[in-house]
Amino acid sequence: MYRGNNKICVDCGSQYCPCHLAYTGDCIKCSLIRGEKTCDCAWQGICVYNEVQHSNEKLVNERKEYSCDILEKSEIAEDLFLVKIKIPKNLAKHLCSPGAYVLLKSKNRESAIFNTPISVMNVDAENSILEVVIKQVGIKTKTLLNFEDAIVKGPYFNGIFGVDKICKIKNSNCLVGLSGLSQVNSINVVRKLLENKNTVEVFINKNSIILEEVTEKLNNLGVNIHIIDIEEDKNFILDYIKRNNVSLVYSGGYNNFNKYMKELVDSVNKEIELAIANNNLICCGEGICGACTVNLNGERVKSCKAQINSRNLLDIL
Repeated sequence: MYRGNNKICVDCGSQYCPCHLAYTGDCIKCSLIRGEKTCDCAWQGICVYNEVQHSNEKLVNERKEYSCDILEKSEIAEDLFLVKIKIPKNLAKHLCSPGAYVLLKSKNRESAIFNTPISVMNVDAENSILEVVIKQVGIKTKTLLNFEDAIVKGPYFNGIFGVDKICKIKNSNCLVGLSGLSQVNSINVVRKLLENKNTVEVFINKNSIILEEVTEKLNNLGVNIHIIDIEEDKNFILDYIKRNNVSLVYSGGYNNFNKYMKELVDSVNKEIELAIANNNLICCGEGICGACTVNLNGERVKSCKAQINSRNLLDIL
């Protein structure tokens, strides 16, 4: 049986709380709602139990779908496309958060089964333009790329584990390691770290695809970028962590890359904060379908909504 054990729900305290899980007794945060005898919610700015108890109509503020124009599609590698979408201004401001993603589907598909979770690469908040990178691999993405408009649903926020660490750290030295398509969500991460007066150094693994669209934006943010071989240059990375007293590492790569980065970081100091890309399968984004569920030391955790300790997750992969 899954028990919350003080896990953080990215939607708790937001306009999307209480959600459907609260009204079925499956709330990620509230032990009382789940039928336990004591409260162990680790306050996130709202008493979900109180909200549910005083809600007569069990209303849930669901995320909206928006019909949006696709402004530009360009193939940047084989079967890999940069897509720019005109989105509503109120949605654009929320998608600037680290770990933000959306569900996309082509406009001619009414069923939610065609929704595809896509990480936010960049948002031009002033002009309300969303930039994403889409890999054409199946019916969902193929149909999406065949039209000049799309249905955008969002915002969703759990594309990164350790979001709270990224948002809270200030005046520190931080390292960002990237590899593969997970590098696309690094823009919001680096931007947030810089806003909080941190120093950021970026290391990109050359053994996987390097997206010029990402490196260009990182350069524009003024950070130093090192193109490295994650294994051959491990001593270079270790030396940087030690010499600069790095306080936080964000690893935006596939699971094996993230595990390797964890091993490097832990060999220096296990107290260094670690955040990683969420590479788990996501389907509905609401904790309902169960596609994202992981077994974490006997607990069934909905990884599309629950924040998971990065080290604990990587230890079971």
